[in-house]
Amino acid sequence: MYPFDANKLDHLMGDAGLNLILACTRHNVRYLTGGYYYHFHAGATRMGRTQYLPFVGIPRGRVEKAFYVCRAEERGQLEAAVPWITHRVDAVRGTVPAAEGAIKTVQQLGLTESTIGVELPFLPADAFLALQQGLPKARLVDATPILDELRAVKTPKELALLRTVYDRVAEAIQAGFAAGKPGTTTAEIARCVEREMARRDTAFLYALVCAGPGRLRAPSSARWEQGRVLHIDAGGETGDYLADICRMGCLGEPSRLAQDLHSACIEVQGHARRLVRPGLPCRDLLIEGERAVAEHRFSQYGKFVAHGIGMVSHEQPNIAPTNALPLEAGMVLSIETEFIHPEVGHVKIEDAVAVTENGCEGLGDLGRDWHVVHP
Repeated sequence: MYPFDANKLDHLMGDAGLNLILACTRHNVRYLTGGYYYHFHAGATRMGRTQYLPFVGIPRGRVEKAFYVCRAEERGQLEAAVPWITHRVDAVRGTVPAAEGAIKTVQQLGLTESTIGVELPFLPADAFLALQQGLPKARLVDATPILDELRAVKTPKELALLRTVYDRVAEAIQAGFAAGKPGTTTAEIARCVEREMARRDTAFLYALVCAGPGRLRAPSSARWEQGRVLHIDAGGETGDYLADICRMGCLGEPSRLAQDLHSACIEVQGHARRLVRPGLPCRDLLIEGERAVAEHRFSQYGKFVAHGIGMVSHEQPNIAPTNALPLEAGMVLSIETEFIHPEVGHVKIEDAVAVTENGCEGLGDLGRDWHVVHP
């Protein structure tokens, strides 16, 4: 009946001592509603001197009492898209009126002296103050880790969306390489990648473009020249699901050293991907990836990173040296290996994998080899 695991949310809230959760970010609103966000503000929340601020409220153990604080003019879209939330609270445009709508509903639910989870890193200060003043006996705590954990294991529908956005971003990156010629600036290449994402119905987030042997990754007037390597590290979004990929290209054949650095990236990436499986402690993946870099002849130039990705970059699972929790089937990881060499530049490969029952599945694997452009 619900687009999320209601039992898991109830368990997480219980462990944290929460009586109510109030989600307000676009990604968590979409996740809890099953894909809904007011179309008028899907691209930007700001308006006048305030901004659009929805709230999805879910009481612990009473998911059927969930409510949505919205602008009155979005009610039609909300009713059509989110039939499972029947209690809707109209609010005048703005952050404080939205908070006042949430306060009124909390009072109706009898939770004025309860512990309420809010998204502290994302909640506007004036709305937070309004909640504090309107609910003086309530305790407001950060629910961001709980919502992060709720989203950690992806459903088949989510994995399908991630496959789609990764394929699209991988194709856009290859088109960016193909459009290059001697003297093309990294800013022009970034704009090309942006256009190619738009052609594939994918929202452009960024394109970090680095022309060797320099280290500048911000799109700029730096030029891609004959015999030089170039990396495109690009992010795109479809339906609030993200892709983050880095691939390598060269104008003409890459040097032997550049090829060796690229091979080192592929070698470390392959080692890490072969380890990924349910039950692997998160810290072990980081330890093994860092060890593979440290044992390589280019170790002084290298770095290994891995992190969860889905609706947020660097979400669960947390691949950290202190995290012994195991990987689970359905989790999605971004795995990155880079070597920054003074003679060649920034050589990097970033992949994503979905954890399966027996190992992992690569997402957006197009273009892991060199994209050689012959002017």
